[in-house]
Amino acid sequence: MEVLLRPVSSTFSLPMFPSHDRGYVKRNSISFTARRIPVSNLHRINRKWNVNQSFELSALPNNLQTFEKLPSNESIILENEFSPKNQEDQHVSLLKKLEAFYHFCRPYTIIAKNVGVLSVSLLPIQSISDLSPTFFLGVLKALVVGTLNMIYINGMNQLFDIEIDKVNKEFLPLASGELSTTDVAITSCFAIILSIGIGLMSKSPALLCAAVVSFLFGTAYSVNLPYLRWKRHPSLCIPGQAFWCALGLQIPYFIHTQKDLLGRPIFITKSLVFQAMMISLICIPQMMLKDISDTNGDRENGIETVSTQIGEERAFSVSVKILLAEYCAAMIVGATSSFWFGKLISVFGHLALALALWNRSQDTNPTNPSAAQSFYMFFFKVSKLRKLFEEIVKLE
Repeated sequence: MEVLLRPVSSTFSLPMFPSHDRGYVKRNSISFTARRIPVSNLHRINRKWNVNQSFELSALPNNLQTFEKLPSNESIILENEFSPKNQEDQHVSLLKKLEAFYHFCRPYTIIAKNVGVLSVSLLPIQSISDLSPTFFLGVLKALVVGTLNMIYINGMNQLFDIEIDKVNKEFLPLASGELSTTDVAITSCFAIILSIGIGLMSKSPALLCAAVVSFLFGTAYSVNLPYLRWKRHPSLCIPGQAFWCALGLQIPYFIHTQKDLLGRPIFITKSLVFQAMMISLICIPQMMLKDISDTNGDRENGIETVSTQIGEERAFSVSVKILLAEYCAAMIVGATSSFWFGKLISVFGHLALALALWNRSQDTNPTNPSAAQSFYMFFFKVSKLRKLFEEIVKLE
């Protein structure tokens, strides 16, 4: 014990190290004296997790070599994992991961899907008494399933389109390298498994059907396997998209609300047929407009789309004309409604949207990928307003 309390001097050596100002100095070792601190003085040491100490080492002469004094600005910085700097770096890294996940999910597609789910879920409502806690909980489950379905579809699309996205969509996290293929594959599989699991646990065959149909469509559309990857062939891609919009987006969620939430017998209403038909038909110009901005990457990777076959300008013109024809049809059908307010909204609302779409198309250059993508996003917003009009006009 007395040995511990008695100051003791000892010497030890450090290996050769460089001098930042004068290059490497040849030296075998540096000897200096360290003094053991008495135990009785240990209470004076301030113990901290965050260590930021600077030590100035002065070389002692050695009989064999010559030495120089280290510059006074030389310091050794010791930091542990709990230091503020490391915590700040971890915080920034987490924010980058969340931002990458946000871009991976393609939020506008999820918003569009949930607007459609909410719209069709409100169609079976007949009175205010139908808006019970059971109804809202069931609609919430439907929204969660719709969100998970879109995450899976987007994930599969990006996972098998890495080389194409490096040309068309460099900002996507998988194409830019912010996320790995393992991250995307695990996230996509987890999303669809959770979606199907919610459908099973809810004991709603319609909700389960919506999850399964979305799984089948997302797989057939993107996965590069024999007889799959329908996106390479417009003759399969466009009908598949229309089928998914009707059977995977409209009818199952309507039946889920009508039968499983409200407890009524299944009855396909005129409003559902009208909305499903319009949403399915709008898939044709939607798929054409979506592919116009990706024409260059699709050509390089052998993906056949309408725009690669007939050109961007012609595909753009055909898409706009189809949309304007559908808006005219919607105005005609809306005019037959017996609900005067709904008739007014449907006719003049669709007319305003058609004029806005036509006006925007006149200022768009479809051969410019940025302009084509901007028009597609504008069309996407317009299509969401259409769903609100179709919800107002219940054609019973």
